Amino acid sequence: MTVYTKTITAGLALLLAGAPLVGTVSADDMGTSDGTVHFENADGSLAFADVDDITFGNIDLTSLSDFEPIATNNESGVVEIEQTAANPSGTYEIKVQQTDDWKNAGSKFVNKGDLPIQYNGGSLSESQTFLSSTAAPGRGVSKQVFNHNSGEFSLDLRGTGDLSSGLNKDLTSEVTWTLELTV
Repeated sequence: MTVYTKTITAGLALLLAGAPLVGTVSADDMGTSDGTVHFENADGSLAFADVDDITFGNIDLTSLSDFEPIATNNESGVVEIEQTAANPSGTYEIKVQQTDDWKNAGSKFVNKGDLPIQYNGGSLSESQTFLSSTAAPGRGVSKQVFNHNSGEFSLDLRGTGDLSSGLNKDLTSEVTWTLELTV
């Protein structure tokens, strides 16, 4: 089995009194972010080509009626897998997990467990399956939209954790995508 990982940064600004709750995700490498995504393809058969940002848009916390707001690009965000072998075989699985707390300029402000990102109703504090047991795609790039199986990326605002330290700050949290190929 070959495992590839891709880490992206989820950004969020928590504001009150009619101000928006804004979230975006930007490409990041496992190391220090320079705005570039780096992928390695050890066996030359299947790897991430690209993963779109996850965007939460603007959410007014003073008039919020849904405590699980959905990502604004849930229907358009794409995970791209590139097949480079001439005759692909096997199956693959893609998992996604929130791998860091919410931070501002490197300082922690909100625990990831207090403000978890969810996929398909499951907290990304634990790894969630995005795609499973699918035959390897044909040569070239294969795309899956975020809601390919009616799943949704959302924020879980139902918890009891204290989010006040994150108010009026731009926050970021890492999300890691893992691709496992079984030949």
